[in-house]
This record gives sequence, C-alpha cells and structure tokens, in this order.
Amino acid sequence: MITPRGRPLSRYISGVVGAVLFPCLLIIGLLGHQWVTEAQGRLEDRTAAFAARVLADVDTFLTSQIAMLQALATSPALDAGDVRQFDRQARHLAALQNIDVILRDRNDQQVVNTRLPFGTPLSRNSLPTDAVVLKTRLPAVSDFVRGPLTGNPLVVVSVPVLRNGEVVYFLNASIPVDVIGDLLKKAGIVAPYSGSVTDRRGIIIARSLNTETTAGKPLPGFGDVTGSEGTWSGRNPLGVAVFATFKRSTLSGWLISIGIESAALQEPLNASLRVIIPIILALVYVALALAAIVRRQILEAHRSLVAAARAVGDGRETAGVTTAVREVTEIGATLAAASVKLRQQADDLQAANRDLESRVAARTRELAEQQALLSATLDNMDQGLILVDRDRRAKVVSQRAVALLDLDPDMVRDQPTSDEIIAYQIRKGEFALASDAMRAVISAEGIDGRRTHVYERTRPNGRVLEIRTVPLPDGSAVRTYTDITARKEIEQALEESRQRAERALAQAEAASLAKGEFLATMSHEIRTPLHGALGHADLLLREGGLSERQRHHAERIQCAGQALLTVVNDVLDFSKIEAGQIDLDPQPFAPEALIEEAVGIVRSAADAKHLSLAVRIDPTGPGRVVGDPDRLRQVLLNLLNNAIKFTAAGGVTLTLSAEPRPARACRIRVCVSDTGIGIAPEKRARLFQRFSQVDGSIRREYGGTGLGLAISRRLIEAMGGQIGVESLPGEGSTFWFEVVLPRAVGGREDPAGADGGQAAPLRPARVLLADDNAINQDIARAMLEAAGHAVDVVGDGEEAIQAVRAGRYDLVLMDVQMAGVDGLTATRRIRALDHPAARLPIIAMTANVLPQQVAQFLTAGMDGHLGKPFRRQDLLAVVAHWSRAGRPEVPGAFPVADPWNGPVLDRTVYEEMLGAAGREAMLGLLVRLAADLRSRFGPSNGRERLAADAHATASAAGQLGFTRLSDLCRDLEQACATQRDLAVLLTRVSALRDEVLTEIAQLSAAA
Repeated sequence: MITPRGRPLSRYISGVVGAVLFPCLLIIGLLGHQWVTEAQGRLEDRTAAFAARVLADVDTFLTSQIAMLQALATSPALDAGDVRQFDRQARHLAALQNIDVILRDRNDQQVVNTRLPFGTPLSRNSLPTDAVVLKTRLPAVSDFVRGPLTGNPLVVVSVPVLRNGEVVYFLNASIPVDVIGDLLKKAGIVAPYSGSVTDRRGIIIARSLNTETTAGKPLPGFGDVTGSEGTWSGRNPLGVAVFATFKRSTLSGWLISIGIESAALQEPLNASLRVIIPIILALVYVALALAAIVRRQILEAHRSLVAAARAVGDGRETAGVTTAVREVTEIGATLAAASVKLRQQADDLQAANRDLESRVAARTRELAEQQALLSATLDNMDQGLILVDRDRRAKVVSQRAVALLDLDPDMVRDQPTSDEIIAYQIRKGEFALASDAMRAVISAEGIDGRRTHVYERTRPNGRVLEIRTVPLPDGSAVRTYTDITARKEIEQALEESRQRAERALAQAEAASLAKGEFLATMSHEIRTPLHGALGHADLLLREGGLSERQRHHAERIQCAGQALLTVVNDVLDFSKIEAGQIDLDPQPFAPEALIEEAVGIVRSAADAKHLSLAVRIDPTGPGRVVGDPDRLRQVLLNLLNNAIKFTAAGGVTLTLSAEPRPARACRIRVCVSDTGIGIAPEKRARLFQRFSQVDGSIRREYGGTGLGLAISRRLIEAMGGQIGVESLPGEGSTFWFEVVLPRAVGGREDPAGADGGQAAPLRPARVLLADDNAINQDIARAMLEAAGHAVDVVGDGEEAIQAVRAGRYDLVLMDVQMAGVDGLTATRRIRALDHPAARLPIIAMTANVLPQQVAQFLTAGMDGHLGKPFRRQDLLAVVAHWSRAGRPEVPGAFPVADPWNGPVLDRTVYEEMLGAAGREAMLGLLVRLAADLRSRFGPSNGRERLAADAHATASAAGQLGFTRLSDLCRDLEQACATQRDLAVLLTRVSALRDEVLTEIAQLSAAA
C-alpha cells in the first residue's frame, strides 16, 4: 500500500488566501506610501522655496548696502577733506537704513562714526575683512561679529575708498543681526517651519524665531553641510528634530537654512496608518471566512474521488461520483469510462509485445550481415585498425593490423587489453629501435585512446608506421596504422634535393657577390685614371693656344676616353639591370620637350657626318604625362646614336605619336628611322641580347659593347612597354618603342616661362674639395674656378672636418676612398657636429658608382653623388643645385633655407604628387599622414622613439609637399643621434605639426 505523501489541503487553501491577500495589502501599502511621500515632498519643496526666497532677500539687502557704501565712497566731500559734510551725508543714509556707518583710514583710525555724535573722540579698531578688501580692492561681507564697544551682535559690510587705484579709507556699514532676522520673518516663515542665517564658520547670525537668544551660537550639524545647496537632518538650536534645506550665498558665503520639524513630516504617515489598518483587518476577516467555506466543499469532493479511484485500481467498474462541485463530478465520470477501457488496453499490449519480438529477431539478422560486411571491409583496408572500448579491451582488430604489427591471431581472437598487447610486443622486441621518449609515450598511452595523438615509429623490420588515435564520445577509441615507408623515402630524397639546391644557391650568391666586388673594383680603377685623362683633355681644349695637330690629338684623346666611359657605363647599367635594381623615378614631364632635348644632344654628331636629323611630332600630342624622363632619355639617346652611327648618308627621322587610353592614360609610340645599312631578318633576334651585335665586322668597324639595345629593352619592359625593330638590308632600319603613361594633373610650371626665359644672375659658390689625388684636385679646381666659384682643397677627411668647422662653405665635394680618414667617416663626423656645418650639403665625388655603393654614401649622410669621370657641365650642375650658387642674387636674401619659416605646404611638390597619384589616392595619403602625426612625437617618448618618428615623418611629409616639416624632422633625427638638447626642436616640431594638420583638414575639405 502506498503511503500518502505531501501537505494537507488546508495548507494549500491557506496559501491561496495568503496569495490573494498579499497583493491587496501590498497595493494598499503602496498607495499609502505614495500619499505620504507626496505630502512629505510638498513640505520639503516648500522648505526649498523658502530657502531660495530668503537667499534672494538677503543677497538683495547686502547688495543694496554695498551700492549705498560705494556711492558714499565717491562723495566729493572726501576728496575735499570736508569730514563734517561727509558725516552729515553718512548719518542721513544710516538713518534711512537703520545701520551705523564708519569711515576708517589705512591705520584703522575711525574718522566718522554715525553711532556717536560728530566730534566725539574715536578709537582705532580693525575688522577681519580689511585684509580681503586691501588684497582684492572689492567689497567684502564679514561673518558674525560683536561691536567692539557695545558688544552687540553685528555683521559688517566693507567697501574700499579708492583713489588712483589705491585703498585710502575703509567704509563700513554695521548691520544689527535683528535686521537680518526681520528679513526671515518677512519671508513668512512660521511654525512648523523655522529659518536661520549662518556665517561661513557655522555661527548663527539670525533666526526667524528668538534671534536675540540664538545669535552667535553654532548651528548644530553645520559640519555635515557641504556644497552650495542641499538638505540635512538634525536638531535646531532649540533641540527640536528637523529636516532642513540649505543654500549658500555666493555674495557673502552665508548659509541660509530652512527647516521643518520632523513631527510635521511624520504626521501624513500617522494619518495614513489610521485609515489603512482598519481596512487591512476587515480584508483578513473576509478572506478567512471564505477559506473555511471552500475547504469544506473541497474535502467532501476529495473523499468521493478517493473511493472511485480505489475501485478502478482494483479492476472494478464504478458508476461515477456526484458532488456539489461540477469538476469533481466530471472526474468521476472519466474514471468510470477508464475502468472499461483498461481491459481492452491490456489485450492490445499483449499483441504489440508479440510483434516487437519478431522485429527484434529480424534486426538481429541484419546486424549480423552488417558485421560480416564490416569485417570484410576492415580486412581489405590498406590501414590497420584496432577499436578499444572504455575498459581498454580490443573489440576489433583488423587483419591488416595483425600483419603490420606481427600480432598473434590467437591472442587477438581473445580480445586482449591494450596492456596485454603492449606486453606481447615488448617480449618480441617491437620497441627496440624506439627512443626513450617514444617508449614513454607508448607506455603511458597504450592504445586506449584517452588522448588524441599522432606519431611515427620505425619497426625492427625497417618499416615506418604512422599511428593515429581518435577518441570516441562513448570513451572508446579507434587507432589506425599506416605504412608510410615509401612516403618517408620520397621526403628524404626531396630534403636532399633541397639541401643541394641551397648549396648551389649559396655558391651562386657568393659568385654574384664576387662579381659585384670585382665590378666595383674594376670600375673604380678604370674611372680614376680615365677621369684624369678626360679632365686634362677638356682643360687643354678650353685653354686654347694649341696647334691644329695638338688640338687634333687632344680631341682624339677626349673621343677615345668618352668611348671608354660609355663602355664602362653600359656595363654598370646592365649589371644593375641584371641584379633587378632598376629604379624608376616617375614625375610629370612633356614628351615633346624630352625629344627636343635628346635631338639637341646628338645633332652635332649628325652634322659632323652631314646627315639630316628630322623630328615629326603628332600635333595632338599627349601633353604632360607621368614617367621616368631620365630613363626614357637614355633609351632615346641610344636609338639616336645607333641610327647616326650606322648611317653613312641620308638622314635620321624621329617620330612621336600618342593614342588616348582609358583612366586618363596615354600610349606613346616613338620611332627612330634611318637610311643606314639595314639588318637581315635572321639576325634581328640577336639585337636585343646582351653583348650581341649583328656580326663581328660591325664591332670592328663601329665599336661598342653590344649592351645598348639590351639595356633599352630591359628599361622599356620595366615601364610595362614594348620595343622592336623593322629593317631590310641596305634600306635602313626603324627602331620603335611603346609605353603607356598616365596623364599629369597640374604639375610644375616651366621655370623659363616665369620671367620670359631671362635667367636671374647666380652668385659664385664657395666649395670645399676633399680629394687625395693631385690630378683630380687640379681638374676639379680648374673647372670650378673657371666658372667663377671659390675652391678650397684638402687632402683627407680629417682636414675636411677641420675646414668646415673653421670656414663657411656652400658645398663639400668629398672623395670616398682617401688615406687616413675616408670620405664616409668624415661625413658621419660632420653630421654629428653641434655646429651649423652639420647641415652642409656633402656630395660624393668618386669613381664608385654601383647602386650598393651609392646607397652606402646616402646612408652615411651624403646628399648626392657625382661619378668620376664627370663632364664639366655635370660638375657645375651639381654645384648649382646643391649650393647657394644655384639661387638668384637677391640683395639681403638669407643664404641658407630656413626650415622653421615659410609656407607650410610646397604647392609645386603637392601638385606634382597629385598629378601622379590622382585625387582619391592623394586624399587617402593625406588622411594617413594626419593619423601618423597625431600618434607621433609624444612628450614621454625617448630619443630612440623620437628618432624613429622623425625618420618616418620626414620621408612621408616631404613627398606630399610639407617640406618645412620634413626638414625639421631631419634636424630632430640628427639631434637624437648626437645627444643634443631636444627641447627647442620638439616645441617647433609640435607647433609645425599642428599647422600641417590644419592644412590637411583644409585640403581634405576642398577635395
């Protein structure tokens, strides 16, 4: 028999009654609380209103007193020294205000006191407000004080009497505290409210009640009052509990407190309780009565249902239950119907059980078939497989696993544990070749698969197995064994091939390095004497006085030297191209002007052979485009020189055409046609190969290295273009190239057009030449002095350092390889000087011209490079560019550019960059530069971080046209490296950074 459990019904009925009563009582309580809160809030709001009104009245009264005293302080009687007249004026005002007026000098001697008859001897006395008035020369209001003679409670308003900005008198108004008390009474503060005015120290000045007995006493709870307004609870001076609102006067610093008695705040709560408690008692009584009635009806229905349920449980039919509760009657009818159906359901359950048994038998046969299929699949897999259950027992072991591991088939059929399998393998020496670490892994893990793991192991027979363990959700695991011996052999072969390739690559790199070093050495050794030969030949030809035969020999020397220099330059150019060091410098230029310049260079050669030289330019030319004009000029000169060289009679024609392309681009085609010897079709393919000419006879007759066209092809291909030739033997040749270049937007104006092509006169430069070769010294000095420049010569780097410290130069021409202190070391030491010479332009003048060598010069701090041998015009162009000699002679002009003054943005550089990049890309670059500037040059950054910030900013800012910021950042980077003081530089960088950010914002808005 089942023992009834649970709580009696009466407890649930009590819970229902409580659940009904609780919300009712809660609602009544909330309504009462809201009513009490609103009533108390109205009382508290009234105290705040009283406090604001009294504060306004007190401030108005004090302001009127200050105004009255300030007006009296301007009385002409004071300026005239008529004390009697001033006394009469003061007494008149004092009588109107019910106050006393006192005039004191700077020594605290009373001059006028309206409380005493005029002429009465007056005493000295000072007030606490005197120091404030003297310091601020403004009116001041005192705290509570007592009269020095009468002892009456007072407050004093002090006003300075100023003459010529100095305080000459103190003018005071002594105000009885009763006057302040009257202001409280006039505000209508009556019981249960009370008000008080307290000074800055918490001393009561006046109250709405009993001012005469409370004035001068401390206000209880004043120490808890903070801020300019708020509330506090405590007791008033009479000991009555109050709630008060206070406001502090900004004029006097006094505290205005308006309180209401706590009993008055409590009265709304008491009134609400007198109403709510009877209502609650009535509700409880009604609820209990209803609960008793409901309980009796439910218990009767319960007894009837229990009797019917017992009948159904015994298998007996029941006629149902009839009670006063309709729901209980319905349950009784349901129980009666259920008793009828129970027998039917029992019969149906037996039939279902027989059907289920037949289905289980069929499913068992299907599983047996699937098991056989699975076993066949496992036995034919290339991988071995072992399945272990959660108890570490091998439930499935495939035949492939038995074969790979050399396991005993009889042992496998007994489903051994993983520990038993490992023990068997150890006895057979399976792990003899395994390392100690591998044995530890195998012993710890077994094959139970409690950890996912993949590793490789070599068996005693030399086979390599990859062993993978995959845990399953039910705690079992699957381990697979794969024979990867063939794969490992392939991997080993690949590794050996990789090592051989790396060794070959290292040997190739070493050979390339050796070739580069050999090329650098040979270039230097050839260029150095060649520079002397060409320089002296040039000087001989320019000095004049030579006989025709001597001039002929000098010209032959010069011609042979130039030919040798061309060979050396071609070899170096091709070396750079072979090394992938082609550096393109895109900038806006006019193709028509470039062609005219190239034709002008070769025209003298054409005239010498009596050849015509024609130029045909498409009238709808491309205009200004963006590309590398120097590299294009090199290709043009190569094609033109070849055409002139191989043409004996007739002429050379250069044709320029342009075809528009999408995205503001233009396809430019240049053709150079001649009437020369022509080229056979079978020999054209050799033209653009290195060290190749059509045949050996050409090299013997015309000279050359066979590198010119190979270099031209590499340059054009680097620009994304094409180059080719059309020719027939005896009919001449046409060499052509095509490149697609973007059109320029804006760009730099032609400098010759600014003043009608009239160049401004240039001032001579003062140049320091550092070279240890006497021939080189003589050549360079002669060329520079002939152009009007002043030249000082030193023999090594140490002398160059001393010279720049002692003298003032515009430019240093520095040889690199000098005895003693070389040029690179000298440059670094000059850049580290705390001297104006640290910013002096230094140009490397050396026969070292390979790209890696030039990079070393720039890294050391040099500004440019002039290769030996050089032409006179090249030397003068470098001096003009890097020195003040390249600037027009302007009276009073400062000789050195100042990076801390001038415009923030170089519009010329900005427009060129805008033309090259496009407006959208330029806007993105400006936004990135602004973000970088905001994150750099922090005040807490160290020297290393500041140097990195300056280095990054100098490059980006200069490219976008902010040249002043770029130059200043270079100064900062150098100062960080030389441990100089950074304070001034950082201040200027920060200020200029803000100007640049403003300029960027304007440029972005305009875009």
